Amino acid sequence: MTTTASPIEFSESMHPERTMRSMIWRRFRRHRMAVVGAIVLGALIFGAVSVSWISPYDPEKSSMRERRQPPSLEHPMGTDTLGRDMLTRLMYGGRISLSVGLLATVIGVTIGILVGSTSGFYGGTTDNLLMRITDLFISLPRIFMLIIMALLLRTVDVPILQAYGGVGGIVMILGILSWTGVARLVRGQFLGLKEKEFVEAARSIGIRSPRIVFGHILPNTATPIIVAATLLVAASIISESGLSFLGFGVQPPTPTWGNMLNAAQDEMRKGNWWMAFFPGLMIFLTVISINYIGDGLRDALDPHKVD
Repeated sequence: MTTTASPIEFSESMHPERTMRSMIWRRFRRHRMAVVGAIVLGALIFGAVSVSWISPYDPEKSSMRERRQPPSLEHPMGTDTLGRDMLTRLMYGGRISLSVGLLATVIGVTIGILVGSTSGFYGGTTDNLLMRITDLFISLPRIFMLIIMALLLRTVDVPILQAYGGVGGIVMILGILSWTGVARLVRGQFLGLKEKEFVEAARSIGIRSPRIVFGHILPNTATPIIVAATLLVAASIISESGLSFLGFGVQPPTPTWGNMLNAAQDEMRKGNWWMAFFPGLMIFLTVISINYIGDGLRDALDPHKVD
């Protein structure tokens, strides 16, 4: 007795990639807070990208007549001590804070993948050496290292590191200090995958180690790396904001959410609450949105999850 495949089964067998994408999207869509987080983050990114077209205000132009104005229809988030529109500056600051978080994550994930894959694949002395270096970086007090490295980079006369108030230097510092978690994660994945049959088959036909690492094993570790990367973006934004708040990060007049909080410290005592509230709100919304997106991606990409 023969059976005929249903149209749905036939379609799925013909388009497995399309089916996988639709399954991931369906799982992600079920995570309501992840969807809300994606919408909020998308709105923040849109505002940061399009602020120069939609805002009538110059983020650097001061106006003594409009100093310290509370939120109003003309200035929805009020003005700062120099009469600059807070909403405009927050959106411009979002460009810097979001860019720092993304670029620092790219650097950290790249270093983590290289260290973790090399350590997990080759094992032995190489593994011990790289993991001891990783442990050394983990044991360093993070906030003090961030401050010390930020101060040292101010003395380095390299244009790319000093541009836009030192954004390049902050990105490099955060990237160098944020790879350890990814390295350990990738190492653990490689230790389990390098003994699998598909790796042994690749070795048996003479495929070289670098191709096995990057062409066969690494693609199978993509899911946990993607989830870790989303959370690392949030951690990098918090670190940049903290550094800028302490005065060691991106320097004024380049606006970031952190240095806007720094500038609002004295104003809080005078009752000008909006100068600190709205930068803090932007950091909060961005970080919690990214964390929810990471949770949603973790569920959507879980190969053991049954629909």
